[in-house]
Amino acid sequence: MSSFDCGSQCCGTDAEGNEMSNYRVPAYKCVLVRERSILLDKQINSVAAAIELAQRELGNSPNEQLIVFSLDSKFRMIGQHTVTVGTLGASLVHPREVFRSAIILNAAAIIIAHNHPSGDLTPSRQDRDNYDRLKRAGEIVGIQVLDSVIVSDSQGLSMAETIPCNFAGNGSETP
Repeated sequence: MSSFDCGSQCCGTDAEGNEMSNYRVPAYKCVLVRERSILLDKQINSVAAAIELAQRELGNSPNEQLIVFSLDSKFRMIGQHTVTVGTLGASLVHPREVFRSAIILNAAAIIIAHNHPSGDLTPSRQDRDNYDRLKRAGEIVGIQVLDSVIVSDSQGLSMAETIPCNFAGNGSETP
């Protein structure tokens, strides 16, 4: 049996280094809180529809933001989550924050969207690296990353080369 050395930070010692036989560990419950609802006039069943919704939500923002659209197994949108609001030209992204709400919602797939307030939709090296990392994380947790779109107030760009043909939302396919 292997063990690990975590020093006095875990392993049953208090701040003074005294052995502790029993100690309390907090128990948590994860819940989602509905902030608002979004009126959709159509399903997000294409790159154009994803870009249109992302532009509506992010297009005029002066700061870079990243949001996640969570979809069920028939690719119907079941939730939207603002993951991060960054600065004028950057936003920190980590898979645990991107997938948190999608996991709680039991999403089958997600579409990631962020804006470039400058209007230049050219994906940065960080944009490409984040997209690749999030796709790998999605494979691990069983949530398909359908696309990552970049928007400005007047245009949008899909980082995926193609959307899978079963993204039509007709319910006949699953991710």
